[in-house]
Amino acid sequence: MSRPPEVTTLGSPGAPGVLLLHPWWGVTPAVHWWADQLVSAGRRVVVPDLFGGALPTTEADAEEHAQAALGDPATRESVQRCADGLAAEGRPWAAMGFSLGAFLACSLSGRGAADPDQLVLFYGGRPPSGSDVRTRRVDLHVAPGDPWFPDDERSAVEGGFRDAGAEVVVHRYPGCGHWFAEAGSPGHVPAATDLARDRVLDLLRDRPADR
Repeated sequence: MSRPPEVTTLGSPGAPGVLLLHPWWGVTPAVHWWADQLVSAGRRVVVPDLFGGALPTTEADAEEHAQAALGDPATRESVQRCADGLAAEGRPWAAMGFSLGAFLACSLSGRGAADPDQLVLFYGGRPPSGSDVRTRRVDLHVAPGDPWFPDDERSAVEGGFRDAGAEVVVHRYPGCGHWFAEAGSPGHVPAATDLARDRVLDLLRDRPADR
């Protein structure tokens, strides 16, 4: 990648932040839809495009883009830079990611005062890698039997964050598969997406008491 990823920010400048990290399909219309939902709940949303505008259409192409992004230092530097900007504001913020994005979101915990207060993870993640974890809550939205995010990986994420002192809440969506919360994806389930949206917005809605 020859240049830093483009970053889009949506919502009121004074609103509490959410770093929204896309799946291996790129910044799709589904990602834009989720960003709009978060803005409607009173959040300011920061969306880095880690694929430089590319929108893979096959799993093979998407995996190739994901591996290239993970192997490119500019990817993690961009994610870290966005996170550091939100942390520097001195108020609680959240990181939310889908699959690849969930994996990257978890890398932001374990940095002490720079940690996201909350993580919202869709069918992906990893245990925290740092020793000073201050993430308060982790919400996992998962599909039972998902081969792309098997039970042992989910358990490792749950256990790692619980051991670090975070509250971990697991939301299961029976009958769904990977990508169920992304319109236009191979596994999209509209009813599950609506339920997931309601749960996420209830968690992240900016209320006067939160200020």
